[in-house]
Amino acid sequence: MARRDPSFHARVEALADFLTDAGVLTDPRWRAALHEVPRGRFVPARAYAASYLPEESDHVIDRSIDRAGWLNAVYRNFSIITQRDDGATDPTDTAGTPTCSLSCPHIAMEYLELLALERHHRVLEIGTGTGWTAAMLAWRVEADNIVTVEVDKDLAETARANLARIEWQPQVITGDGAEGYAARGPYDRVHVTCGIREVPGAWLAQTRPGGVIVAPYMPIGGAYGHQLVLHVLDAHNAVGRFTGGGGFMMLRSQRHPRSGAAVQTSTAEQRVTRTDPRLIAAAQGGAQLAIAALVPGGLTIDTAAVRTGEGWGYEATLSVGDSAARCTAPPGADEYHVLQQGERRLWDEAEAAYRWWLRRGLPGRERFGLDISEGRSRVWLDDPSAPVSV
Repeated sequence: MARRDPSFHARVEALADFLTDAGVLTDPRWRAALHEVPRGRFVPARAYAASYLPEESDHVIDRSIDRAGWLNAVYRNFSIITQRDDGATDPTDTAGTPTCSLSCPHIAMEYLELLALERHHRVLEIGTGTGWTAAMLAWRVEADNIVTVEVDKDLAETARANLARIEWQPQVITGDGAEGYAARGPYDRVHVTCGIREVPGAWLAQTRPGGVIVAPYMPIGGAYGHQLVLHVLDAHNAVGRFTGGGGFMMLRSQRHPRSGAAVQTSTAEQRVTRTDPRLIAAAQGGAQLAIAALVPGGLTIDTAAVRTGEGWGYEATLSVGDSAARCTAPPGADEYHVLQQGERRLWDEAEAAYRWWLRRGLPGRERFGLDISEGRSRVWLDDPSAPVSV
């Protein structure tokens, strides 16, 4: 699609208006970037469109069969899934787990604006994907100031090919994003397009004092995450706040491990609880941050609908290493059955964390932050000197 085609600009302007109305596009320079860096140049002919619009559903897009449908997904608020199972599964096969996508414009613009870029800034991007946000950054601050790192060789090659089709071509590095790219540092901004459980030390070391790291903080496996704006103090220290919700595919070296502990009914410790497991498993915002901080070690939460004697019920399973807990809620029950095994009593820890949050008046996400001191990360409430602790 030609950049100067009137229909292109009309589509982009409609998208920009949508983002402005949503409150995530406030800088006119990013509106201009949407026109100058065509998103369609970074979308394959055939892919899977995941809708973030209530009136639209997820579906396969194929430019050769339905060009209008393809354009509709590209220039509206759809995430475009371009890889599943690290390339082992066709992107249109919903049985596979998504491992690369072109983020929906709403969330992409949120993170871009959080960077608060200036023209002179040097930017490190972690997670090139198809290359669209790298191109947006290159247009905004000049291509020579942008380095983008992609761990997947095939994705990196695709991104290079996509970027070769436009005027602004940042340097694409194939490597582990957790290691950053020291050769081009120090950086003023680090733009992270993948979820993280912890901030790699290399990012702090490669960022100037006063520089900013913007990343999706996703400490609980299976749960949505948080927008983190982190201000770097020096190579080992940083402090920041959570500004909103945001979920991405995980940095590959920080993917949440699947627990090897299966809860065994015959050997697990049993008890009952009146706490609805949905309060723990579906916790968002401040409640989730409290649970993540007070149940450390890489918590993963899985949920499922299960058949019980009373009908279909709800089940939540918590796991950290070789410890696991399961809470089952039959429909209409007054109490729920809890099984716990391993060294830790994870359900007890999670309930205590949730009560901690309740006792403090249900603080929202915006009251929490993250402090990194000499490599140690701590979530805090209201003030960096007040770490979340029991």
